[in-house]
Amino acid sequence: MAAGVEFGVMSPVVFPAPDYRTAAASVAALFRRLDLDPDNPLGRWIQPGMTVVIKPNWVKHEFGDTAGRHVLYTDASLLRPLIDAALRALGGDGRVYVADAPLQGCDFARFRRQSGLAEMERDYARAPVAFLDLRQRWAEIDDASSYVRAVHALPGDPNGYSLVDLGARSRLACFGTRPHFGVTDYDTGTTNGHHQGSHRYLVSNTVLNADVILNVPKLKTHMKTGMTGALKNFVGIIGSKDFLPHFRPGSPRSGGDEYPDENWLSRAAAPVRELLQTRAPLWLWRLARAGATAASMPLIHGGGWYGNDTLWRTIHDLVDIARNHGKPRTILTLVDAIVAGEDCGPLKPRAKACGVLVWGEDPGAVDVTCATLMGFDWRRIPLLSHLCDPEARAFTSFEGEPPAGPAGEPFAPPVGWAGKIEL
Repeated sequence: MAAGVEFGVMSPVVFPAPDYRTAAASVAALFRRLDLDPDNPLGRWIQPGMTVVIKPNWVKHEFGDTAGRHVLYTDASLLRPLIDAALRALGGDGRVYVADAPLQGCDFARFRRQSGLAEMERDYARAPVAFLDLRQRWAEIDDASSYVRAVHALPGDPNGYSLVDLGARSRLACFGTRPHFGVTDYDTGTTNGHHQGSHRYLVSNTVLNADVILNVPKLKTHMKTGMTGALKNFVGIIGSKDFLPHFRPGSPRSGGDEYPDENWLSRAAAPVRELLQTRAPLWLWRLARAGATAASMPLIHGGGWYGNDTLWRTIHDLVDIARNHGKPRTILTLVDAIVAGEDCGPLKPRAKACGVLVWGEDPGAVDVTCATLMGFDWRRIPLLSHLCDPEARAFTSFEGEPPAGPAGEPFAPPVGWAGKIEL
């Protein structure tokens, strides 16, 4: 990928970063490129007395083919220079939180060892920096099959949570007062209980107390949204993901968007998936998955295809909350695309060495830049095409300016998006 790609709104910048060993030097060079103060590069946005939240993408520990590939989560080498720059801007008066809510199946002890988080916690033990797992619970899940063995409570955000109701402002309000939503591996009763006649999200108070959010996503393809970057990363501000509508059960013909009309395998599998996963023995669950894998058509489940018209709305709601709820917040984004993920993202992506960072002040413009660099047409990705809607002015100034063309080999899209989003 090429350096120096810029366009339109707030000029997202694509900057070369060869590897993680030199990531801190690459971030410093990027700040110089932006003509920021070398002694206080984030001082333009962060002043003493502020609360700063650094929001990485801590989706899950690496496992199977992803182990050791730097492909599932934001690398710690990019968090360190941002922590240091934030502390410098605060000048001893203020607080930095590094916080995210991984998937419930993330083994955080294993993740801390793999990601370098344990070492960072030791190195910043004397600094006003806290590292937080914002989840309220985690699940013991078989990595190979996604079988849920048990669920355990977690302390979550030490600052607590707020139940934020967007009401008619929500992008989900168009579905009326009695919609039926689903979210794989979580309690759909809770999901629908908070999105019928209201649209409530359980949001981390640490995030809501922030003055500035440094958003540090990992660039990957995503089976439910086509790609994941600056916008999708705000899913991690929630204490429990069963507050997040991901799809509407069924196919479009029956009023849903979980899978395509013509996919008989998905239609047959959907009613038994939850029953098998939570009540059947592991061997039976694995046998069922093996049978689905061997079928003549792909198994599309959980809204993992280009027709998903639900999850992008949930994400827009979350970015709106992060940007505006309680008080306006500055959102700065640094995308980790030194090693990105393609194909079966976001949990089983194939590592793709890109060697770049993407920086911007507008999360919408950043993601359109990233999608284009991936070789995708942002106009065919609902998460991005709807940035041109009037409602999206709440958190983005992007209005459809054409970005620079793709650079390098295009990304392989997820199976449910293949042939639908490529440039």
